Amino acid sequence: MRTLLLTSMIISLSGVAVADSTSSKSQRDHLYTGQPGNTAPAQPDSQREMKNVSYSFPINNIQQIDFSQKQSHVQSRQYMKDVTGAQLKSGIVLTTSAKGALVRISAFDGQSAVEPEQLTVRSPKGQVYQQGKAFDTLVSSHAMQKNGMGFQQGTTGFKMDDSLGAGRFSLKAEKGVSSHGKYRINVFEKNSDTEMHLTANKSNYLNEDVLSVNASVFAQGKTQDIVSIKGQIVSPTGKTFKVDFTPSKDGYSLSKPLDMSADTVPGALWELHTETQVKRNGEVIQRNAQLPFAFAEKTAKLSAEPVMSGQKQSPVATIPVNASVDGRYEVRAVLYGTDAHGNLKPVMMTHSAANLAAGEGAIHMKFDSQLLKQAGVTAPYEVKQLELRDQGQMALMQ
Repeated sequence: MRTLLLTSMIISLSGVAVADSTSSKSQRDHLYTGQPGNTAPAQPDSQREMKNVSYSFPINNIQQIDFSQKQSHVQSRQYMKDVTGAQLKSGIVLTTSAKGALVRISAFDGQSAVEPEQLTVRSPKGQVYQQGKAFDTLVSSHAMQKNGMGFQQGTTGFKMDDSLGAGRFSLKAEKGVSSHGKYRINVFEKNSDTEMHLTANKSNYLNEDVLSVNASVFAQGKTQDIVSIKGQIVSPTGKTFKVDFTPSKDGYSLSKPLDMSADTVPGALWELHTETQVKRNGEVIQRNAQLPFAFAEKTAKLSAEPVMSGQKQSPVATIPVNASVDGRYEVRAVLYGTDAHGNLKPVMMTHSAANLAAGEGAIHMKFDSQLLKQAGVTAPYEVKQLELRDQGQMALMQ
């Protein structure tokens, strides 16, 4: 029972934090119809990718759809450190700011697991606990593989006993650990009030945009003085780019022109990795955070206002697009029609896609006549909340 309990807790450590942007697309798609997500219409299959297509979804309440460019935000109460087997055999320091820290140890080779029973712990008060006696719950590498979804082989975990409190712990592997082994130790302080915050001004970027991020650490609702901060941008293919933070009012800030190649893996996110240290009660507390964001090459732009035709019965919106490279592009927009009182009323969200050659072109957005009839609207029509996407990169252009 204790093993299963900690496994469920350690599963929550698989990522530093969750960005606000990660679920926004699916949430908006479900709101188009007001129906559960599993009833959404199927997307075009591979045999139809060369055709011009349009899909429409009725809008029941325009207020429920968020069209804003949201900030991306993460918060973290955890940190990590990479050590060697030799360092573990000599003893390493883990500093905590609250009782009951969860600790995960992962072997880089996926094999050389350090089992909790192999560890000796010296508490902040100098007490020594051998063979895992400092832990009120522990998970072996076998149990982690059996119950800890998503963790590589060679991963173990444990929870510090609450009675040991917080402070500087010494963690030492007494036997069975190779000096040449490499390990990542992740410490999650679920009871700590010392929390790292990273906030970007938006979640989608194109080359030549500027990634703007604020970094702050809070404890008991108050801003903490950051002793040190370092960071790097990591691409979906693993390339890294060092970044420099500068002091700001509430901590540090980053202003990084995204002048590198987008190095795109369609649909994959880039990440800003940070390591921050603050000093509390005489101890240095570390926090690591990873902020995800979308980054793509700007391959197209909307070159003019949409042109409506066939206004009375079968409206069509022609969306002028200037593409810098051949590709398949998509536009999304809300169609508004005029009701019996002469007011514009949102009727449907429409997605239209077409293959475009480089240069000036257009995507023709066709609307569902049955939805128009049900809505009881007539001309004049307008399209609003217009978006342009590059389907090849799975990226928002404009």
